[in-house]
Formats: sequence, C-alpha cells, structure tokens
Amino acid sequence: MHPVFNIGQRTAVAGAFKLAGYEGPLVVAPVASEDERAFLLAPDNLRAIREVRTLEQVLQQLLGRKVFVVERSSAWGSPIPFE
Repeated sequence: MHPVFNIGQRTAVAGAFKLAGYEGPLVVAPVASEDERAFLLAPDNLRAIREVRTLEQVLQQLLGRKVFVVERSSAWGSPIPFE
C-alpha cells in the first residue's frame, strides 16, 4: 500500500509542526474518514504548540482535509504513523 500523502505534503506537515514548536514523530488516529485526520500529541507536546488552531488551518490547506491536533488518549484509538 502506498502512502496517502506525497513526500512534499509529509515534509510540509513536519515543517509546520516544527514552526509551531513540535519536533518528533507524527501519529494520527486510525483513519475513519478519508476527509479528516486527527494528529495525536502527548499532553506536554500539545501544550508546547504555540497556536494550535492556526496550525490546524495550515495543515488543512496542506492536506486538503479537515485536521484536528488533539491530546493523545485512548478515546482516539491506537495511533498510526502519519504517512
């Protein structure tokens, strides 16, 4: 199975997170809908993000989907790598 997002999109997403204050592995909630992605961050990492809503808007433009950046918890299911 090939990645859903191209290398340019994945690189841009990592860059957007870096600019917002987070560098590290990116994981998402299991995909329930192709038109959404929920990025899951540990509580401390989420608090370190300077502008979560702005980051979500940038990611939505990069990926062409509704994007959420939320605290990682069991409610979101087992995280999977962003690709």
